[in-house]
Amino acid sequence: MTTPEVNDVTKTIVETGPFVAKNIVPTLWMVGVAVLGGLVSFYQKVRSGRTRPMNITELLGEIVTSAFAGLITYWICKFYGVNEYLMAAGVAISGHMGARAIFIAENWIEKKAEQQLPK
Repeated sequence: MTTPEVNDVTKTIVETGPFVAKNIVPTLWMVGVAVLGGLVSFYQKVRSGRTRPMNITELLGEIVTSAFAGLITYWICKFYGVNEYLMAAGVAISGHMGARAIFIAENWIEKKAEQQLPK
């Protein structure tokens, strides 16, 4: 048997989570913005000679990594209530950064966890 408070919290999470139907379209838009950032990054790598233009494997890796980094950034921005325009810019930048953005986020989370955990 669960308490009414637990049911209310569960209901709130289920109705407002990232995978609720009303949140899918904005999430897909932000993933698209992040992927555009990743395509720009790939184009810059091609122009600088760091990769071949027809390297499909690297292109797909860049797209997937960019989408993941952008999605994480989008969810963090949503949590903190960031303005939509600033959020889109952050998602595009983190999509362009790709794995570097994930690495930065990982370091930030580790530092926060170290502060929270007793030594």
